[in-house]
Amino acid sequence: MTELHDRPFPRVMLIAVASLIGFTILAVAVARLTGFDPSQAPVSPEVAVRDLSFVEVGQGELAVYDSDSGVLLETLPQGEDGFIRGVLRTLERERRMHSVALDGPYRLSLRENGRFTLEDQTTDFFIDLRAFGPTNEAAVGRFLSAQPSAQ
Repeated sequence: MTELHDRPFPRVMLIAVASLIGFTILAVAVARLTGFDPSQAPVSPEVAVRDLSFVEVGQGELAVYDSDSGVLLETLPQGEDGFIRGVLRTLERERRMHSVALDGPYRLSLRENGRFTLEDQTTDFFIDLRAFGPTNEAAVGRFLSAQPSAQ
């Protein structure tokens, strides 16, 4: 009895593999030439926005300001709100890669589809906060309707 690996590769299989490879190369070429980017899903329109500035104050506290009015919304104590601090590190890293000022505001948006996004308009980088779960999304989303802090 002849084992499977001793048999010559059937011509039909060679044609099928070559066709698949050719189709893949063609599809990638068409995508690149037309500018198609499957990683960028269409973004739902904004229904509410607020530009926020985050400033480190004191011993590791983080002050959150409404950028348009300059009003303090909240001061986050040191060691708390780790998710927000992590998102800010990501956005700051993008700014460093694009060689832009680190102190500009970020745009928090509530989208028509109910999702919150945090966008850096200087780098066109945005984060869909729903990807991190409802608790983390709410941690940032609360600043959209936050009233001035009494602090």
